[in-house]
Amino acid sequence: MNNVPTDQLNNNYDDEIDLRELFHVLWDNIFYIGAITSIFSLISIIYALMLPNIYQSQAVMMPMEANQGMSGMLGQYSGMASLAGISLPSESGSKAQEAIARIQSFEFFSNSFLPHIKLENLMAVKKWNQASNTLTYDASAFNSESGQWVRKVKPPTSTIPSSQKAYKQYQEIMSVSEDKKTSFVTLSVEHKSPVIAQQWVEIMMDQIDQVMRDQDRQTALQSIAYLNSLAPTVNYEEIKKALSSLQQEQMKRLMMVEASENYIFKVLDSPIVPEMKVKPKRSLIVILGTMLGMMLSVLGVLVLHYTRTSSEHDEPGFR
Repeated sequence: MNNVPTDQLNNNYDDEIDLRELFHVLWDNIFYIGAITSIFSLISIIYALMLPNIYQSQAVMMPMEANQGMSGMLGQYSGMASLAGISLPSESGSKAQEAIARIQSFEFFSNSFLPHIKLENLMAVKKWNQASNTLTYDASAFNSESGQWVRKVKPPTSTIPSSQKAYKQYQEIMSVSEDKKTSFVTLSVEHKSPVIAQQWVEIMMDQIDQVMRDQDRQTALQSIAYLNSLAPTVNYEEIKKALSSLQQEQMKRLMMVEASENYIFKVLDSPIVPEMKVKPKRSLIVILGTMLGMMLSVLGVLVLHYTRTSSEHDEPGFR
């Protein structure tokens, strides 16, 4: 028969006593725990109610790769043209990926987006009034009556936010991504006003289409001029036919640039004015705040109790 060591029995007994003591300590201080938890819960509720609603509007688009035919033609005839010492312009990459990169760029923001919006709607909005569809601005940053920026800054920072400062805010509220499986592109904007969120998505869609359209128009015109300049220098009949085919493709491309309503993306789901907010999650904030208050109050009670107990044990003559 195996005998359980006395030390192990004592340890188990001590553990049982510690659990009972822990329970009694918490029970004796249940009022303080409840009071502190309630305070944290109340603060969480007030904080959650003070946060403004954030709305998100988004568009789903499908890339229109109008340049694929031209890329194929260039690849087909580039080898033949190189035999004659002619270097044809080449194109690579996806127009959709280029458009996504442009939307995320500072150049697109400063040249194509910022001129079409009000800077205060990006940098100084405090809340949105649903009944009147009006915005309230942070009075410490922007005076809505005079239309002047009044924020206090230290030199060399200017009172009016710079494009770089505004770009950081733009990056926080804008999101654009491509689904690798379907190649669909999702563009979204978050704002305190659902109306502005929808308008800004439309501005981005229109501007990226215009930017890419203007770029390809210029490229097509330059390519046509380039091919026309090569024609007199070519002696090989097959090369001349290749250049003629390339010219035709560039003319088709120029026609697509001018005639296509949707040049880069075909809109599958247009942006709408959202009725439901995406954040804040007020119930989650209250739950987390209440749990935090409970944990801190329990921890504080236990730390205070065992600190007092340790001090009593350390007193001279204590047995």
